[in-house]
Amino acid sequence: MPKILRYIYVVLAITSILFISLIFITLFSKLQIPNQTIIVSPGDTLGTISNKLNQRKLLKYPFVLKLYGTISFKEKNIKSGEYLINDKKNIYQLLDDMVNGDIYYRNFRIKEGSRFNELILKIRNAEMLVDDLSDNPESFLRNKFNIPFPYMEGLFAPETYFYKSGDLVSDILGRAYKAQMSHLKTAWSGRSIGLPYKDKYELLILASIVEKEGNEKSKIASVFLRRLLLGMKLQTDPTVIFAMGIAYNGNIKRKDLLMEHPYNTYFINGLPPGPISFPSKSSIASSSFLDDQSYLYFVAKGDGTHYFSSSYEEHIQAVKKYQLKSK
Repeated sequence: MPKILRYIYVVLAITSILFISLIFITLFSKLQIPNQTIIVSPGDTLGTISNKLNQRKLLKYPFVLKLYGTISFKEKNIKSGEYLINDKKNIYQLLDDMVNGDIYYRNFRIKEGSRFNELILKIRNAEMLVDDLSDNPESFLRNKFNIPFPYMEGLFAPETYFYKSGDLVSDILGRAYKAQMSHLKTAWSGRSIGLPYKDKYELLILASIVEKEGNEKSKIASVFLRRLLLGMKLQTDPTVIFAMGIAYNGNIKRKDLLMEHPYNTYFINGLPPGPISFPSKSSIASSSFLDDQSYLYFVAKGDGTHYFSSSYEEHIQAVKKYQLKSK
């Protein structure tokens, strides 16, 4: 074989090895970056995607991905959406995600005990959600989901909801409303006999109060249920705080307890007209069951728990021990 041909073959072999190595390194090297995402829009070609990655310095040689996508026939199967990129992936895996439609799901958390206005403000600022609510979110949601209840408080289940880029705000809220109605239906159908409720909405109202009172939900709910059965006022501070609104500064004074307000359970008899927060599934379940104790009072001990008592005299002693001495 002539020397020149041998030289050409060697050059070609070396070039082929280098080119294959370049493809391998480009496709299979882990991306040394923290979590971020890339949006693949409908109609994006692999060339467009390669250029996006190149502009963000995630792909040094865009032609490698375009070439691989063409010869592997994967280019025609790419699906639009938002995809996660991080140091656990390489370009090959990212392309596979795009072909399989393994899009990135974000999450939105509705916090236990939060309020409707807080929820609307937070969800309207959630990343990649499309805000389709009107200037009057309450009216919009009431009409869209045929909500029969008088107030929005309490109607959305405090859970974590996963969503993809481009989902609607109202879709998340619709799922939360459906979940809360499911929790309420389950609790109502399995409730104790003889509870002092006219309907399941009243159960939701009490559950929203229980949510704000503490973690010993079954005991707290049963105290309130016994008080309602005996015709006693609930006398629970969270309803006073709700009634005070923005006037609440962290303290409740005697004049606040005497305030004439439909949500002030030191003033009214029975339940307030609506929920005061979003109760969790456990608070709803606890409010559907009356235990076999005799407690009518409870006071915070300052360590996250409460002291429960059956008589007013015992309760006063507990207040002196756990509340007055701490002041």
